[in-house]
Amino acid sequence: MRRRKKLWVIGLAVIVALVSCFSCATLGSRWVLNWISFEIAWRVVNQVHFDPTFNGLDWQALHSHYRRQTALAGDSAYYRLVNEMLWKLNVSHLAVIPPGYWPQVEPTVLAEGSPGLDVRLFDGKVVITAVEPGSGADEAGLRPGLVIQRIDGRPVEEIADEAETGMEPPANERHCREAITSGMLAHLYGPANSKVSIVYLDEQGRQHETVLTRSRRPGGIATSPGFPSNYLEFESRRLEDGVGYIHFNWFHETLAQRLPRTIASMRDAPGLIIDLRGNPGGMRDAARAGVEKLLSEPVQCSTLRRRGGTEEVVLDPAAGNYEGPVVVLIDVMSKSSSEFFAACTQAVGRSVVIGERSPGSVGPAELMGLPNGAGFIFPVAQEATVDGTVLEGHGVIPDVEVRLDRDLLAQGVDSQLQAAIDYLEQEFEASR
Repeated sequence: MRRRKKLWVIGLAVIVALVSCFSCATLGSRWVLNWISFEIAWRVVNQVHFDPTFNGLDWQALHSHYRRQTALAGDSAYYRLVNEMLWKLNVSHLAVIPPGYWPQVEPTVLAEGSPGLDVRLFDGKVVITAVEPGSGADEAGLRPGLVIQRIDGRPVEEIADEAETGMEPPANERHCREAITSGMLAHLYGPANSKVSIVYLDEQGRQHETVLTRSRRPGGIATSPGFPSNYLEFESRRLEDGVGYIHFNWFHETLAQRLPRTIASMRDAPGLIIDLRGNPGGMRDAARAGVEKLLSEPVQCSTLRRRGGTEEVVLDPAAGNYEGPVVVLIDVMSKSSSEFFAACTQAVGRSVVIGERSPGSVGPAELMGLPNGAGFIFPVAQEATVDGTVLEGHGVIPDVEVRLDRDLLAQGVDSQLQAAIDYLEQEFEASR
């Protein structure tokens, strides 16, 4: 995904045309702003969507139908109807986001307050998978392996149903798990210094309740006007035997410099693990910069299908590249630019991918603001690997599939990370 800081020319043209039909007083009404925003969204898709057949749909007929429907709708119904129209194209990265709703979409990146824990689904149960040392969750005695039953009084089953009902494409089981998990995280994260109550079960099945204060996250990075700050979390360290480990929650644009520098700092490491679990994507340029730091020669890693034709994605090696064995960790929460990174390094033979198959929510896409204050994200291409596999809906299939193990988590063992370490150890042995 990439951001544009200004409206597309087509959007401005629509605004000018419609403004000429109304007085300034009328223009200020929410109804008119919603109408103009609907027109911009439809027309942008009409002109730039990579599939000129619009998934076999009559795009003009959908415009007429939903324009009438949205004209009579209140705000809540308006956004439901606009997205209902867009999602008929059956692609990810296509939605109109209501004002102020972005932190609900990607809470681990955009919410300003953190509960100090992470969760995943295990056979339908919401299980704590990580607790930040020194956080409120840590001080409350929460540990990996515990099962959450309620968040702020709401049963997790109710939150799951709500998330699944409002799920955008792609419609597969992996993306369903991602949407439900994101729904849980959206309820756990929130405004800084606010409180969240959690009802959970301990190892003996006894129920407990605790109230956590969401701590203010450091390092909020301002973005385009109308979009919330990003909270970048970045970790790099050495594991056993000097293996390099890099983990971050978002491909922020600053990583186009920081990630290559960090990889270069580990050139002497016998192996490198890049952990993209839970990473929902971000800036494509940052992902490209990271991949190029792992290359020794120019390679084509994928092909982009655009409205005007196809484009080969060719990456060039960067100076001071890392030449050792690389493991990329992914799970169902790894989306967009994370999938691009994993797929490219896997396709050109520069990584072994370990973990769980990703959902296939790929893009690439653009962002723009709409006159009613909403955000609009839309895909501008469809990506395929060099063997012709379209990543959208398909996702990245790991070379070594490993799921987290709840019992091992309770013992402090990350089974996916351990599988990466074990693989590198086997590589070390084989090279001796």
